[in-house]
Amino acid sequence: MKIFTAVRCLGCAALLAAAMSSARAGQQDEDFSLSLNDLLARMQANLTGYLTNIPNFFCDEYVESYLDQRGAQRKKTATESIFRMRRSKNSAGQNVFTESREVRTVDKRPAQGKAIHGPAVFSGAFTNAVSTVSLELAHCYSYRLEPHEHLGKSPAIVVEFTSLESALTDKSCISPERESGRAWIDPTDFHLMRVEDRIPNHDAINGILTLWTWEIEYAPVVFDARTFWMPKTISTKAHANDDRVEWAFRARYNNYHKMTVTSHILTDAEDDPPE
Repeated sequence: MKIFTAVRCLGCAALLAAAMSSARAGQQDEDFSLSLNDLLARMQANLTGYLTNIPNFFCDEYVESYLDQRGAQRKKTATESIFRMRRSKNSAGQNVFTESREVRTVDKRPAQGKAIHGPAVFSGAFTNAVSTVSLELAHCYSYRLEPHEHLGKSPAIVVEFTSLESALTDKSCISPERESGRAWIDPTDFHLMRVEDRIPNHDAINGILTLWTWEIEYAPVVFDARTFWMPKTISTKAHANDDRVEWAFRARYNNYHKMTVTSHILTDAEDDPPE
């Protein structure tokens, strides 16, 4: 939204503001009137640009998690890590993305080789999740446009998605499980703002079936003067169908850096630099 400075001619200012408001409203109507196919085409263009141009990067990851087990005291853990994503090519020339993390501290103590564990550790937020609403996966999901909403103060196109039965055995689909969810999409440049997903009867660990839910909030990150919308927060929870256990975590990401030799300045000579 543009902020207009005061002018002496109040009548002129009112007319100008009304005209600009009308123009913005008209543009917004055009954006919200996109057909589902047109929206998917715009989302696919964004996805292709993202997967083609996102550089190798690292960022700070802070995770708070808990584990509730029937008859036991809740276990809480806080970890600080360096999260990395690398892009490479397979033999067919396709992009392959590898996510990894180096846990630095667990409950503010040196990690000493410890890793993040849980029945529903989340991966793929930086790659698979961004393709959930796209032409590329239209054979995996049924999409439906919902009435538009506001996410915070920002208008958003809302798409509901449900996995198709054929997706359960189609290896080109990103999930072999029945799932459903919603995506909030910016009506101006069609980037993802938020994705929520719900997977019932998820086999979390040792045959324990759970309701697994996750959500991702996105925020802009600039690499080489180009803006990418990257996860800002990830929240996920797995609740056992028989109520015996619940596990959840919330992760925050910031301080993104392109993975280059000069991308990080050490403040302590004894620290190991990110790879």
